[in-house]
Amino acid sequence: MIWAICVVSLFSAQIFWSANGQIKQPDDKSASNLKSADELINSFDALIQQRFLTEPYFGIRRIAPTYPTNPHLESFYPKNEDETKSRAEFEKGGWKVFLYLFGRQANPRVVDGKPQKEFSIKYRINQPVPVTKKLKSEDLPKGEELMKDVKKAFLAFQTPNSANENNYEFKKGSWNYVARPVRAANETCIKCHTDYVITGKLDKNTFKFRKRQVGDTNGVLVYGFKKDD
Repeated sequence: MIWAICVVSLFSAQIFWSANGQIKQPDDKSASNLKSADELINSFDALIQQRFLTEPYFGIRRIAPTYPTNPHLESFYPKNEDETKSRAEFEKGGWKVFLYLFGRQANPRVVDGKPQKEFSIKYRINQPVPVTKKLKSEDLPKGEELMKDVKKAFLAFQTPNSANENNYEFKKGSWNYVARPVRAANETCIKCHTDYVITGKLDKNTFKFRKRQVGDTNGVLVYGFKKDD
């Protein structure tokens, strides 16, 4: 069915937010730890990206389903041996890990039923989903705190050949973050995601738009991680 293979739908149990952002890089002291985490994040992200191609439900429910395997729990639930092993590798290395899923929707403003030249831009975010054990969603940083960096990541992911085209890293408080794009993999995806994408920023409040295409960023996964205390 079409709904089962569309890359990502981000519009259930979510909150609207919007903000501007700047890139922030981790400090040099944690470089050795971050390097070891990179490989683990890369492996885990590859598995999560597959869920958007194969799992039913929509958006974050492909990662933290409520039924039938994970009733009422806002946490990551491994569905196969590879996912179980990947989570175990985080814990073996002494890492605490959680994730967010952000979405963005852009459409022309409508006045009296007529589209205007101005666009309305809305952001959506799920609250943090614990990946490793002994983490509770209510104890983790709220996604609203990351919106400045997430907005910048969306723009970087829509800029071909940019330094951050497929990977955007920043640090906030005691947590390190890695953002990765969830892209429209095929024509089926853009049958569900029919809005516009931002392809460039002209000034503070002016952007360039076009209709969404295969390969565009439908959503952004953000992985938060740090060494276990």
